Amino acid sequence: MTDPLDALREPVVLITPDPRFAAALRARLERAVIRGDEMSATQTTAGHVGYASVWLPDIERAETFYRAVLGWSFAPGSIEHGRQIEDVRPRMGMAGGVEHSSLFLAHAVPDVRAAVRRIHAAGGQADEPVQQPYGLISDCVDDQGLRFSVYEGAADVPAQSRPGELVYITVEVPDTARFRAFYGAVFGWTFTPGRINDGWGVNEARPMMGVHRAGDRPTILPMYQVTDIQDAVGRVRRAGGTAVDPAQRPYGLESLCSDDQGSRFYLGQF
Repeated sequence: MTDPLDALREPVVLITPDPRFAAALRARLERAVIRGDEMSATQTTAGHVGYASVWLPDIERAETFYRAVLGWSFAPGSIEHGRQIEDVRPRMGMAGGVEHSSLFLAHAVPDVRAAVRRIHAAGGQADEPVQQPYGLISDCVDDQGLRFSVYEGAADVPAQSRPGELVYITVEVPDTARFRAFYGAVFGWTFTPGRINDGWGVNEARPMMGVHRAGDRPTILPMYQVTDIQDAVGRVRRAGGTAVDPAQRPYGLESLCSDDQGSRFYLGQF
């Protein structure tokens, strides 16, 4: 019989690790060892969504629709074709003139320059940080083409959401393994298998977030809290949108909707 320990005497063969694994491991070691004083802050705050912007084609139509459905009020935005949504947390805005509707996320980090280095190491793109009135910020793109930003500061995410506020974020991506590797490296996120095939919950994200495989381009769908989902579904339909009949989930009632421009979102009653 061959001694199984003979394998230990074989020459060592070097292999090249998967670049995404290497980037994630490097980032974890950097946070844990090189910048040990930052580790607890990264775990508790890095990646929280401090600002979200609804991107869609026609902002005037969107303003009318969401005022009727969610009761939003608006103020002028800082960009052309932009609006700020008043009295919601996390802070939100809207941007028009965008062909592919989605939700743009700005993530809070303790150190924006360190986050930019991690984004580059994980295969993404990140602009040189610039100082804005609200803090140091960098516009970024992940390794599947999803645009986002990182800014240095805290995220005002309430412990309990109010009607009309962003309460859950659904990310649709072509490859969930790449998403998990990238954001695990950048924000230190970990993931738990969800209730659907190739669906994952993001353990550390606030507001709560999930990701699943869908389509050939990444898209983010918001969920807004409502008090009476049957009434809210009726408002969606009367405003020219579509809404499936509410379904009971373990966490409450849910309806998948689209506005009068085809932009998808969820309503949730908890």
